[in-house]
Amino acid sequence: MKLHESGEDYLEAIFVLQQTKGMVRSVDVSQHLGVKKPSVCHAVSILEQGGFLIKDEDHFLHLTERGKETAEAIYERHCYFKNWLIEAGVEDATAEQEACRIEHDISEQSFQKLKRWKERELCRNKW
Repeated sequence: MKLHESGEDYLEAIFVLQQTKGMVRSVDVSQHLGVKKPSVCHAVSILEQGGFLIKDEDHFLHLTERGKETAEAIYERHCYFKNWLIEAGVEDATAEQEACRIEHDISEQSFQKLKRWKERELCRNKW
């Protein structure tokens, strides 16, 4: 199942919240993303059907292995582009917004090539 941009945003939010809060409920995701709870419930249902997360009997959200791997990849792209934009002199808030757009549109292949290119450039600059 290929996720839409909004599905990726929900997965990333759940992942980030789990890192900071530990246990996550739909209301936490709603507050984090600034969306209404019914929107979160709909997204959670789709993510459950896709095998990305499960909701336990206490309504806590848990990423499956597939969900965690996907969320980590999305978050890695987000952090990479946000940091790169900030290094280039873009204001933090703008970098945050634009990294969110870039993370969804770039292919995994292009992202990996950019990372390798930047690593080579950093190594060259050290010498």
